[in-house]
Amino acid sequence: EVQSDPKMKWRRDAIEIMQKLYPLDYAEGWDNVGVLVDSPDKGKAMAEIALITNDLTELVLEEALDSGASLIITYHPTPFHSFKKLTMDTAAARIILKCVQAGVIVYSPHTACDIAFGGVNDWLAEGFPGTVTPVEARTDNAVAGSGRVIELSRAMSVRDVIDATKKHLGLQYLRVSLAHDLMGGREGGGMDKAGVVKCVAVQAGAGSSVLSKCKTAQVWVTGEMSHHEVLAAAADNVTVILAEHTNTERGFLPRMAEKVSNELKKRGREADILVSKVDADPLNIM
Repeated sequence: EVQSDPKMKWRRDAIEIMQKLYPLDYAEGWDNVGVLVDSPDKGKAMAEIALITNDLTELVLEEALDSGASLIITYHPTPFHSFKKLTMDTAAARIILKCVQAGVIVYSPHTACDIAFGGVNDWLAEGFPGTVTPVEARTDNAVAGSGRVIELSRAMSVRDVIDATKKHLGLQYLRVSLAHDLMGGREGGGMDKAGVVKCVAVQAGAGSSVLSKCKTAQVWVTGEMSHHEVLAAAADNVTVILAEHTNTERGFLPRMAEKVSNELKKRGREADILVSKVDADPLNIM
């Protein structure tokens, strides 16, 4: 008879810790968060290893299985959309089926992690020294909410903000759209004009719907926006810095891993919380 393995309870502990750090009721209504693929805590003994990734691709799943992980924490949810059948015809279905076969639990915090205090957006805001508040705070928690707006401790030029973004995210290139009132100085003057940026707003991922609610920032920093959203921001005299979607999120994962690991140790658990080495933004600027 197959018996439940009490050693596997560490996965439930890790999930409980994630839910305390990033409460699921903070997530956007359209999102798909929490346990996405479950597995009973019984069967063959499995190592106490979790893998954290930004996106759960087939390459990442292969990495997780090779490492012996029995829990995958994926920032972006897989699966995300509902489905009527599971076949080997789609990547998402193949991932789900392989996780079930291997007894791997898949968990996603996604927008709950964006909105929570100490989550992705607070990490993203750390690149700019100043006072940080949500763009749109929750009514039940003033330090949690959508986006972050930073009242800078000293005014900066646009180029200063670009350089600070590159440094914080570890990137060599960014896409930048200058505000209309700076465009005349595109060849140097506009970006280097001192003191024009007193406030920066940030939102991980695709940030237009959140950042458009901030009326005080001279610069928006996010992952991606549509062509027309960028044009509208420029017309409103807002400079837009685009780092590509997951580049505004992935750098937070080592901190998430450290938090979960530390909390597990407090419970007497010595699980290895790994961060994927193959997970990467799918877009490259050549």
